[in-house]
Amino acid sequence: MTKEIVYGERTRKVIGETFGPYSHAVKTKGSTFLFIAGETALVHGEVIGKGDIGAQYKQIMANMQAILEDAGGLMSDIVKLVNYVVPKVTPDSPEYAAIRAARTQYIPEDPPVSTMVQVAGLMIDDLLVEVDAIAVLD
Repeated sequence: MTKEIVYGERTRKVIGETFGPYSHAVKTKGSTFLFIAGETALVHGEVIGKGDIGAQYKQIMANMQAILEDAGGLMSDIVKLVNYVVPKVTPDSPEYAAIRAARTQYIPEDPPVSTMVQVAGLMIDDLLVEVDAIAVLD
């Protein structure tokens, strides 16, 4: 298997450079899988939506949309999301409602499979959520 790093004009404009040894997305050649790294609300080195998990999740979805467009895909191509959240999130919490609203804005139909895990913290203290994804491109 060979792979192609996806890092096009839209991704550079919306997200900026990575700050570590990872790719925002990797597209496998000879197949239709796109693997998107754990994305956060970090844009050009600044945390968007400090203290607001809904604003951070919305920025993450915008980041993923830019990545998918650079790879020739759509948000509807996402088949799996893994969510790492710092605050306690329950089905009836305001945090979950904010995440759900942001996600359905970007993926209104046929939602992907999803996992949500509470973590002790993320690499940068002001980040409340990180999300990675797998998409299947046509």
